[in-house]
Amino acid sequence: SSTFTAAVQDIKNGIVDMSASAFWITNQRLKMTAFTVPLMYDKIVLVIPKPRTDRSIKYQAQKVSAPFAGWLWFVATAIIAISAILSVWFSDRENLAKRRYGKSVRVLRQRNR
Repeated sequence: SSTFTAAVQDIKNGIVDMSASAFWITNQRLKMTAFTVPLMYDKIVLVIPKPRTDRSIKYQAQKVSAPFAGWLWFVATAIIAISAILSVWFSDRENLAKRRYGKSVRVLRQRNR
């Protein structure tokens, strides 16, 4: 909550009769008190660089990897690769045990104890 909302809250609570400033009229503030007709309007503009029109494959590939640094792409790729290898390794051990012995690895371990 901003100091402007606090000023509107003071009007609602009866601490002050009015407040004059460059308020933005928001739904939250409208629920607290009434506003006069706006004396001025703010205009907000987002300025961005003009997009390049380069259609080359090299530029398009670089644009995809631009959000993250190279080391972060390496770490993410390594985590995915290690996870895939481990999931295949663990799932294959279970399938191999079922094929050879007709039972899961857990059942075989319990039997050997």
